[in-house]
Amino acid sequence: MTAKQLINKLEKICQENMVETKDVQINFRWSDDSDVFRIKNAEEDLFDEETNNILESICLKPFKK
Repeated sequence: MTAKQLINKLEKICQENMVETKDVQINFRWSDDSDVFRIKNAEEDLFDEETNNILESICLKPFKK
């Protein structure tokens, strides 16, 4: 999933539920039955192999339990 796809998906979910994005928390779970992990932060993750200057991924960081 690209950052743009994630942004669009989040905006669509909020729009469908008639809430503002600023009012909705981001959580993570491995499956529908697993524990919920609240996302604490988003950070730079991996950069391109050739120059190590072009961001290729972002990592969502959860709060530690």
